[in-house]
Amino acid sequence: SLNLSLSGFDLKRARLYGVNIVDPQGVEHHVDGALRISFLAEHGDVYELLEARGSAIARMFDAAAVLTCGWAAPVDDGNDDDLPPSVHPRRRRVRLLVAVGDSGVGSVLRFADTPDEVVTDPGKAKGSLADAVEQLWRDAIKASVDTAGDDDSSVR
Repeated sequence: SLNLSLSGFDLKRARLYGVNIVDPQGVEHHVDGALRISFLAEHGDVYELLEARGSAIARMFDAAAVLTCGWAAPVDDGNDDDLPPSVHPRRRRVRLLVAVGDSGVGSVLRFADTPDEVVTDPGKAKGSLADAVEQLWRDAIKASVDTAGDDDSSVR
């Protein structure tokens, strides 16, 4: 798993992976080798990574996954709503993986102060990063549909 291949919560660059399902039943039972995960790209800014033209290659896989680290803070915390997570008094270091496929977007979080606790959000991920990951997937689908009708065989 990606989690086992990482140490810490200070990943300097966001990473994009392509994911192929090798064994669907194995995925359900968390069997090693059920997924084939391929590193595709990395960038210091997760949103620029997702907007990069080359990132569309992720659509050649069954799913795409973006891995990043940063700060998280409570959203419903009264007066602190305008503070960026990095300066919020209740901030927590987080490692976040957002995955997208034809069936939707999901996320997996781990916090530095409770690294063995896994927070999942299957099919319900929300927020600007989840939206950007979904847009990457949808734009790649649109691009493949737009070019499918092109006929390059005619010579003029």
